[in-house]
Amino acid sequence: MSRAPHRGSADDIGAFARHFVLSRLGSFEKDMRICLTPVPSNTRYGPTHAYFPALAACSGTIEYLTAMYRGRVDGLGWRDVSQWAQAYMPQPDYNEDTVRVLFEAFRNSVAHRGIASGIWRDLKPGPGLGRRITWKVLANATRPSIRVVAEDGMLKNDPPWPCKYTHRVHIHLKAMGIDIREAATRYANDVAKDHGLQNRFVSCMRTLYPQ
Repeated sequence: MSRAPHRGSADDIGAFARHFVLSRLGSFEKDMRICLTPVPSNTRYGPTHAYFPALAACSGTIEYLTAMYRGRVDGLGWRDVSQWAQAYMPQPDYNEDTVRVLFEAFRNSVAHRGIASGIWRDLKPGPGLGRRITWKVLANATRPSIRVVAEDGMLKNDPPWPCKYTHRVHIHLKAMGIDIREAATRYANDVAKDHGLQNRFVSCMRTLYPQ
């Protein structure tokens, strides 16, 4: 069956926006199911998953929802994402510092290199200045879905020389996917009835679908 033009809501931007967000959410959940389906590992005993494609789907969907919420596609930064997260994601799980680490350490690395290899150094002036952050990404639903933990250690296996770290980010992909689903659903319901959100949504659509 073919889809109706304008998602069946040509004269109701609130209804269109809700349909648009929920449709994108359905695609995201399909991608996450594929990424988190276990497959045999070639390098160790037991199953593995498409961890970083799943993390890319999570960060990309959060950024897409932020674009609709903020009313623009270009020039988005972690502060914009943090504003959306403050409104819709579980707190304090997605506080300002956690969102900044997620996007500066992981979103950018995954988008440009496909993996968050190495140590991320926190160069932002403030309490976190000087942190050397490594990661542990898991497929499960443990909560909180992301947290930054102080942990002193030394990477020895992957780098060409011993590499010190001071913190580790724990990311639980299934839990993060659930957080995004619930947040996107709340946003979809809000944009259906809030004219201010609808105006910003339309501004975003004018960039994605220029008239």
